[in-house]
Amino acid sequence: MSAASRVLYLAERVWIPTTTEGQEGEQAGTLIDGGAGVLVVDGVVRAVGRARDLAPAEASVHVIDFGDATLTPGLIDAHSHPIWGLEMIRGCDLAGADTLEEVITRLRTEQEGLADDEWLFGYGLDPAVFDGPITNDFLTEAAGASRAAWVTMFDAHSAIVSDESLRIAGVTAGVTFADGSEITSRPDGRPSGYLLEFSAIDTVRPFAPTPPIEEQAERLSALFDEMAATGITQVHALDLRTPNALEMLETIEHERDLPVRLRISPWCEPRQSDDEVDATIAKIGTHGRRWRVEGMKFFIDGTIDGGSAWLEHPDSQGECLGSTWSDPELYARRIRQCHEAGIATATHAIGDRGVRYAAETLATLDGSITHRIEHLEVVADEVIELMAKHGIVASMQPTHCTLYTDPYRQDTWSERLGDERVNLGWRIGDVRRGGVTVALGSDWPIAPFDPRGTIADAALRRRHNEPDSLQIGPEQAISVSAAIESASHNGARSIDWNGGSLEVGSAADFTVFAGDPFAIDPQAFADITVMATVVEGRIAYRRG
Repeated sequence: MSAASRVLYLAERVWIPTTTEGQEGEQAGTLIDGGAGVLVVDGVVRAVGRARDLAPAEASVHVIDFGDATLTPGLIDAHSHPIWGLEMIRGCDLAGADTLEEVITRLRTEQEGLADDEWLFGYGLDPAVFDGPITNDFLTEAAGASRAAWVTMFDAHSAIVSDESLRIAGVTAGVTFADGSEITSRPDGRPSGYLLEFSAIDTVRPFAPTPPIEEQAERLSALFDEMAATGITQVHALDLRTPNALEMLETIEHERDLPVRLRISPWCEPRQSDDEVDATIAKIGTHGRRWRVEGMKFFIDGTIDGGSAWLEHPDSQGECLGSTWSDPELYARRIRQCHEAGIATATHAIGDRGVRYAAETLATLDGSITHRIEHLEVVADEVIELMAKHGIVASMQPTHCTLYTDPYRQDTWSERLGDERVNLGWRIGDVRRGGVTVALGSDWPIAPFDPRGTIADAALRRRHNEPDSLQIGPEQAISVSAAIESASHNGARSIDWNGGSLEVGSAADFTVFAGDPFAIDPQAFADITVMATVVEGRIAYRRG
């Protein structure tokens, strides 16, 4: 074998996760301290243990010593949108804008560099800036009546477009779609510009300009490098919405390996015909060197902020009472169709009724395939028990809680739910203690992808960069080691991929942290240095 195929990675300590659901503890793993190492042969872990026991007996073993560092299984973002996300975060960043006046000011600044016929883009807009019905009047004020404009709301489930954009797309009136999506109307019947949920969004989306494929591939390659620099080794992309997504990946791999392993799951939607679903299934298995189309993404509901989640009881505005599937049994049939075809599924379910329906549907299957439910923003005790009994994975995002809800409950999410149901929100601790495998992710670009911030917020139950802020549901906090386990080992388990552990025979994906991440305060974990990221035994990122 060549020297490059046999590598011994050394560090002061190596952390090996253990399965701890149902018995949340301070140390969800085993720490080999005082000099440890991992022997990798052809991208696979062949030995883990004390450094003295792994000393190479032959010169063909290449030794890389990270000194006083800790080596853990590679971090995994179990829910992200790296390709579609780059399409969403175009133009002006509107995150943190508290008033429409500030939104208009930012958009006017963005517009200064545009030609007359260019579209004005923005993203990250919080619906809380609107005092009344959401309309595109602010776009007219910011950019004029003749400018095509598109602003994506912070949850990515809705957008606001200008009158000129509606004209280009041929939209002349409000529309309500079978799945509950809506182009809302003004009192006189004209479209307001507010596109709620994806059928509405997709009415205008094809008319918005896109950059050349080379530019898109370059941006995507740079994004993956940024992800690798935070310790991420694997990304679960829960969409295949960008038409040339696979062409982008092929363009990148023509020049280099991806610095992360990528799993892409296309959507199965209620509006799709049998033939369209069959065509989507036919894409499963398409792959490159480090990317694969695998699994299927479903939506059982929308969002609480947008009034499109599926709750057991109406929200404070009388909304959130329906599924995106006008016939939920069709969702169940599609799930069974995927299961029988050997395809794992991931269902977006946010409201307590939606989570219940998804769990009850998955519980009828034979357990031969691992299926996931995404988000679970509100979930009942008996549903947690059902998921644990049937091996249904919970894919959750701690920063959705810490970044988008307020401890004083002045945010849209909390106001819609009311005090009683807010207490049932973001129950990561309860779900883990209930025996459910929890995989953590970011939902980028909805929230930052850096897993250090995700892990810190899961342990702190507040924004890690605001140390004086109040905790939100502190009883749902988990330890740093439990969060690392959920952000590595459990991510791989959730899709039955080889990786996420340091067991012999596992794919050699790991993250190298400076010092001891288990000996520091959770607050400090958000800023811990990632010294290196190793994917399939090769260094994908190294600091400096």
